[in-house]
Amino acid sequence: MTILIIDPVGGISGDMLLGSLIHLGCPVEYLKGVLDTLPIDGFSLDASLRPVHGIDAVGLTFACADASEHRTFGIIRDTILSSLPGPVKDRAVAIFKALAEAEAQVHGVRADDVHFHEVGAMDSILDIVGISAALEYFAPDAVYSRTVPLGTGTTKSMHGTIPLPAPATIKLLEGRLVRFTDISSELATPTGAAVIAALARKDSPPADLIVRSVGYGCGKRQIPGWPNLCRTILCESLSAKPGLQVYLVAADVDDMLPEDTEAVMAKLYEAGARDAGLIQKIMKRGRPGFCIQAICMSEHLDDVLNCLLKHTSSIGVRYHPVERRVLERRIYRISTLLGDVNVKESILPDGSKRIKPEYRDLAEIAERNGITIAAVRAEVDKALAEGEGQGPRTDK
Repeated sequence: MTILIIDPVGGISGDMLLGSLIHLGCPVEYLKGVLDTLPIDGFSLDASLRPVHGIDAVGLTFACADASEHRTFGIIRDTILSSLPGPVKDRAVAIFKALAEAEAQVHGVRADDVHFHEVGAMDSILDIVGISAALEYFAPDAVYSRTVPLGTGTTKSMHGTIPLPAPATIKLLEGRLVRFTDISSELATPTGAAVIAALARKDSPPADLIVRSVGYGCGKRQIPGWPNLCRTILCESLSAKPGLQVYLVAADVDDMLPEDTEAVMAKLYEAGARDAGLIQKIMKRGRPGFCIQAICMSEHLDDVLNCLLKHTSSIGVRYHPVERRVLERRIYRISTLLGDVNVKESILPDGSKRIKPEYRDLAEIAERNGITIAAVRAEVDKALAEGEGQGPRTDK
């Protein structure tokens, strides 16, 4: 399992992060090849080593003939990014979408109508596309971010004088670890914050990692007594891939009406739980009660915790990470004389297959035709034996 850790030692901006990825090992020629697919004329990329407090780092500069600084998210998404390779485009769009949604909330407009000014400048677009391409080059299984330092003071923008960190930056970093400093400078830019918001997981990386390589990128400013560096660290982990590590959330209750648990189960699934259930327990003073448990991915952890605290009588919730092992599987549709049925096919450890039709489909067909579920299942078994099916797809 490959992990990329963004470590904004002294701050993070688009050029600092991309510079660190080049120093990490992403070839400049590869980046130029991806950037050349953009509908942009007259730009050049200069990446050179610069010492920062005795540490070699890559300083990055784009020179662009196009000086326009007013583009909407819709124009950038539908015109400028449309020619990119699929995975690179998806990352770049995700970063710009995070930016647009943050700006929209700050200024009270629709995300598609957000006019990017500083971020809409061509060098910022090239930074974001370059970062997206570099991540495709390294192809990490997961991206994490360490604590982001934030400066203080004010800065000038197209809207006038604004506080630091910029409103969009602080909005993008909601739910992330930050550290407020007394440095009177913009340490984290909206572009850098948007990359973290769009691509980095909110939980912590595995504790035990093997470091494979390290890269440093530097900003253009020299800040006395402050290392204006962004570091990226490429690691290997022996733990499970993302998606195999989940959180187990649990709360014990003995003062709820049992019938209220039906609504709690529904709310947990709405909050993002992958599974949920009740375990009967004998609690203090011999009271009958139950433990409400849910399993969720890290990105849904806060929502699931809040759901349990809001919709149950519990005043505390336990949670901890657990790993799981899942079978490789796919879902496809089977055509029968009675109608189409979704079927889940799992591959067992010995390589054999286990096939199970979707119960809800069986029940719906049985109800519609006035027959038993067993009769519908027999038709599905017959269709499977004859090898019929439509449009296989992976069940993630």
